[in-house]
Amino acid sequence: ATQMLGENEGIYVGYSLDTGRNVYLKPALASQGVKGSVTNALASAFVGSLGGGKSFANNLIVYYAVLYGAQAVIVDPKAERGRWKETLPEISHEINIVTLTSDEKNKGLLDPYVIMKNPKDSESLAIDILTFLTGISSRDGERFPILRKAIRAVTNSEVRGLMKVIEELRVENTPLSTSIADHIESFTDYDFAHLLFSNGYVEQSISLEKQLNIIQVADLVLPDKETSFEEYTTMELLSVAMLIVISTFALDFIHTDRSIFKIVDLDEAWSFLQVAQGKTLSMKLVRAGRAMNAGVYFVTQNTDDLLDEKLKNNLGLKFAFRSTDLNEIKKTLAFFGVDPEDENNQKRLRDLENGQC
Repeated sequence: ATQMLGENEGIYVGYSLDTGRNVYLKPALASQGVKGSVTNALASAFVGSLGGGKSFANNLIVYYAVLYGAQAVIVDPKAERGRWKETLPEISHEINIVTLTSDEKNKGLLDPYVIMKNPKDSESLAIDILTFLTGISSRDGERFPILRKAIRAVTNSEVRGLMKVIEELRVENTPLSTSIADHIESFTDYDFAHLLFSNGYVEQSISLEKQLNIIQVADLVLPDKETSFEEYTTMELLSVAMLIVISTFALDFIHTDRSIFKIVDLDEAWSFLQVAQGKTLSMKLVRAGRAMNAGVYFVTQNTDDLLDEKLKNNLGLKFAFRSTDLNEIKKTLAFFGVDPEDENNQKRLRDLENGQC
């Protein structure tokens, strides 16, 4: 093993307890084809129990990367970054905080047909969201084709929105199509769901033009990480659906100017890495990031979600903060490719102090 950590220059992130050497980072460097690089992956992971320092480290790196010229989108489900304009006055003119509430004025802003520029992208996101909410799988030979056909009809029409999908299903007027329409409509009764359903006349108004963009949704209810998908409440389903939409929107952001290093920061990433649609999406983000000079940052309490070989091999930077749960400690050690059963390794993770990783 080597004790080389980080780069020779860049953002100061801390010092090594073993060597006393300062550690510097250049978040954009991995993809520049520098001689002697050990990774060319820009994606990063920050893992650890609550309060160990993972969010702070993550915020620090994003903040400095932005000062160095990067552009960032932070998906902030716990709405912890709402005061950054006041607390970072020197860059407040470059901070854009988008707070989505269930107010009438925000109706439909997270509708796949509103938020995505390209109608084909809208369509595949609409399929993801409606199958996610209704639990209709693409293997369901009776119901899926009906839903698919209604979505396709909306994509091909002039006025597009998820409310229109319900109308299309009603036009079909068979017992099955009516029952699917009723099922989807039952979600729209929740005030909170108004963000997802537009009548087709809503304008896209979320801009990610600034250097540092923070997207928050008020009243999100994230499931506990122990809750299995089958046990999600309606509010939890809707909340995760919104995170899937926002993260897909981040794909559009990744595909902008390749000459600028970009960061998509996913806080509480476990909440959608647990569901199939979210897993597929994170791989899409990471792949697009490699091609388009963007790093996807996963901040999560759950290493489990990152152990997927395809995802794990695409993570160039990993930070592990203190973990107290033995099971979680073993998974974290495996994630780093060191012996999970070695008691010294386990002790090392357990004994980390706040801010050590």
